[in-house]
Amino acid sequence: MSETQINLKKRSLSIDMVKGLSILTLFFLHFENGWISPEYNYFIVRSPAFYIVIGWLWGMSSNKKTIKGHWKKRKEGLVKPYLWLSLIFLCFDAIMILLQQMEPLILGRDLCKTVFLRGIGTLWFLPALLGGEMLFIYFRDKGSSTKFIAYIVSFTILFLFEKYGYQQHINNKSIDFAGKCIFNVLKDASNAFIYISIAYFISVKYGKKIFHTRRLYLFITGIILLSCAFIGLNFPFTITLNTEINEGICIAKFILYNCCSGFGILLLFKSLEWFKPLSLPLAYCGKNSLTIMAFHFCFLFQIALAIDKNILGNSRYYGDRTIIYFLFALILQVVIIEIINKRFKYIIGKN
Repeated sequence: MSETQINLKKRSLSIDMVKGLSILTLFFLHFENGWISPEYNYFIVRSPAFYIVIGWLWGMSSNKKTIKGHWKKRKEGLVKPYLWLSLIFLCFDAIMILLQQMEPLILGRDLCKTVFLRGIGTLWFLPALLGGEMLFIYFRDKGSSTKFIAYIVSFTILFLFEKYGYQQHINNKSIDFAGKCIFNVLKDASNAFIYISIAYFISVKYGKKIFHTRRLYLFITGIILLSCAFIGLNFPFTITLNTEINEGICIAKFILYNCCSGFGILLLFKSLEWFKPLSLPLAYCGKNSLTIMAFHFCFLFQIALAIDKNILGNSRYYGDRTIIYFLFALILQVVIIEIINKRFKYIIGKN
């Protein structure tokens, strides 16, 4: 085994740590409501970090992916889980409707979201990731001008969503639901494509050098990048230009800060892989991120809402008790992970 292969094997723990922290952040933020002050955005490591670690790993690998080969792999790892999990959550919707915990309209809405690849709850991530990956593989070896056009189109889709799509989603309830789903899928796939591309090209250029960098330098660089992301996301500077240019600059800055966050936490965790009390639980969550992503929101959170309203009699899901729900859900999530890994691996695309 070559030195590079050995290092790649060691490095996989930091990759899982990043994925683990990202999914735990989403888990916590979906449950927490009113416990943490909204004054600052403390949780800067989120879904873009998943795209960044994928692009980073691809840049480190000598295996050139093809559309056909990657589709065959992802058909097992993403498509089948999307179908199985969608079926499970549609059945869960039906049960909740029978128990009068959901409106019947929700079942039709979730069925439509499944068909148009928007996904129920957090399942939107699976089509988005697959779409972003396929776009990257297709354009990776194209000419510079072709790739430039692809990036401009992707950025334009993000711009249009920021300017029109989100406002319509909030204000116009009569907008065609299928069209809204498709618009979201295009936006999410474009987002994934951009982050994967950035991470890939940085990884190709600098990735192997990092294997020979001292832990202290990785730690310091990681902290600096995370600090830049925190400052940029919480204390944004503004430039007085016309509205469209300002909006485009805001999107570009948001991508930049997410890259700082993703690369920062990757380098930080690379320097801390040896600290098992941190690395082992985060890596466990990272290795089981698909199960956590799907069940924490579409299943556990819905149960928490039902208990809070119908058993405890609260009119609003808010306050310190939301953290108690989160802690109980975290324990139940581990139980779900172990059951699926031992009995129902096919649900998450594993044999």
